[in-house]
Amino acid sequence: MSSLDYTYENLEKVVPRHFFGSPNNIFENGLDPKKTMLLALDIQKLIVDPDGAGHVPSVGGAPAGTDTVQPCINTIEAARKVGIPVVYSLWGLRGDGRDTGNAGPKWPPFKCGTPESPGSWGNRDAALDDRIKPREDEIVFQKHRFSSFYNTPLDEWMREDGRDTLVICGVTSANCMHATALDGWNKNYNIVGLADTTTAVPNMLEDVPLGYGQHWEALRNIQMNYGDVRTSLEFMEMLGLNSKDFAKAS
Repeated sequence: MSSLDYTYENLEKVVPRHFFGSPNNIFENGLDPKKTMLLALDIQKLIVDPDGAGHVPSVGGAPAGTDTVQPCINTIEAARKVGIPVVYSLWGLRGDGRDTGNAGPKWPPFKCGTPESPGSWGNRDAALDDRIKPREDEIVFQKHRFSSFYNTPLDEWMREDGRDTLVICGVTSANCMHATALDGWNKNYNIVGLADTTTAVPNMLEDVPLGYGQHWEALRNIQMNYGDVRTSLEFMEMLGLNSKDFAKAS
C-alpha cells in the first residue's frame, strides 16, 4: 500500500473541487502547453529523502515525502513531452545568518542561519533529491523565502515567455506551494497545484484523522482561493497523455 493511495481515492472528498470555478476555464478548455510553465518546487533532500532532517512521514492520509518524488518525475517528463518549460526552485538560507529572518527563532531545532543548519546552502539536505535530473536547458534557481516569486526572476521568465498558467509540483504544500500559489494569484496567473507531488509537516496533535492536518488544509485553501488542485494523473490527462506510459508511483 502506498501513502499516495488516500490522495488518489479521496481527493475530491477532502478537497471539494467541484464547488469552485477555474480561472479562464482552463480545465474545460484544456491546458495550452504554449501558455503553461511547470515549477518543480523545492524537491530537496531536506523533505523528500528518508534521511533528510525534515523528512515528512505520512500522517492523516498525506503522502510521505519520499513518495512524492515519482509523481514529480512523471509530471516533469509529461511537461517535456508536450513542450512545457520546466524550472526548478530550491529553498535555503545562507550559513552566515544574513538572510535568516524569522526562520531562526521560529524553528530552533534547525539552527537556521548557521553553517551546520541542514537548510544552509552547500549542505546535503539543501540539494535537489538525487532522483530529480534537470536538463541543461532547464533553469534551476535559489530562493530564501517560501514563495518562488519572492525576489526571484520567475515572474519575468513567465511574462517574457508568454505564460499565463503555472503548474506546481513539489513540496511543501503548506509552505512553499501555498505561498507561491498566493503570490501567483496576486499576479493574475492561473495556478495549478498537484496534490500527489506534495506534502507538509504533520499536525503536531496526536491521532490526526484522515483528511486533516496542515497538508489538507493548505490544499483546501489553495482550491478555495488561489488556484486549482489536481493530481499528476489528471495533469497528464489534460495534456492528452496516458498515465500508464509513465512509471507507477508507489
